[in-house]
Amino acid sequence: MRHRAITLGLAAIASCALGPPLAAQEVDRLDEMRRHALERVNDARDEAGLSALRPDAGLNEAAQNHATDMVARDFYAHVGPDGRTPRDRFLATGGSRWSLSGENIAMCSGCTPPPDQERVEAFQTGWMQSPGHRENILAEGFDRFGFGISGGGDEIYAVQTFSGAGSDGDGTALDDEGTRAAALDAVNARRADRDLSPLEGSAALDTVAERIRDDMTSEGGLPDDLFGLLPEDATGWTSLSVLSGSRGGLGSSLSSEDVVVFVDNWASADGKASLGDTRAGYFGFAAATRADGRATAVAVFGGKD
Repeated sequence: MRHRAITLGLAAIASCALGPPLAAQEVDRLDEMRRHALERVNDARDEAGLSALRPDAGLNEAAQNHATDMVARDFYAHVGPDGRTPRDRFLATGGSRWSLSGENIAMCSGCTPPPDQERVEAFQTGWMQSPGHRENILAEGFDRFGFGISGGGDEIYAVQTFSGAGSDGDGTALDDEGTRAAALDAVNARRADRDLSPLEGSAALDTVAERIRDDMTSEGGLPDDLFGLLPEDATGWTSLSVLSGSRGGLGSSLSSEDVVVFVDNWASADGKASLGDTRAGYFGFAAATRADGRATAVAVFGGKD
């Protein structure tokens, strides 16, 4: 019996020399193996009480490119000879920079191409028996899946790719009112550390924050005229300043812990502004998450006559 040695590798989060195009028959076989690979992954997730992954064309492309590249250039690693990483491949095939991504790789030496479902099954078994690879397969923050497989000589290489918005974490998901309250508490705690007076919440500044947040969420930038964002009936404002930020991989909702991280980041980088400094007496806040895992938060500090 020919000896078969299977080697596994993984990477999780964040120009390829490819072979000739696949023939139609090979494409059909690849589609079949991809379906089988996804079924086996989702069987494992179902047993763990997790939601199923869905196939993703970009992840399939990234996985197949890497599997084919390892055969063509005779290497076995997550990072290619040209320095391209799993994250690079994910972004190059349309992945969002705000999403989490992961990659499992495996290689069977002494396995004669072409690969088949039996080989896919063997790779899946090996990955599930390895804690790190199993962690990728059973990650709560992933919701999409890709698979690639290629062979040459007496070796077969397989690649699983994953992505998702991230998990919501252990904290309680907050609504808009909850995020504002958490942000105001955190800001006032940091202001107290700097011997600054506490701020009051302001509905008018919440509106300004919401309008800036909506622009940022749709890839817009900060406006030049902050006062022009105030509601029409808002009067008496003499100073306005804004702090904003975005983070990836936070899932579909925000917890108080997530809000505090935004505030702590602002406090550590705020310098002379000191979270509104002595000019501010009022505070507004807005935050939102997107389907790709991007969370955007905006804080507005205001002073009045």
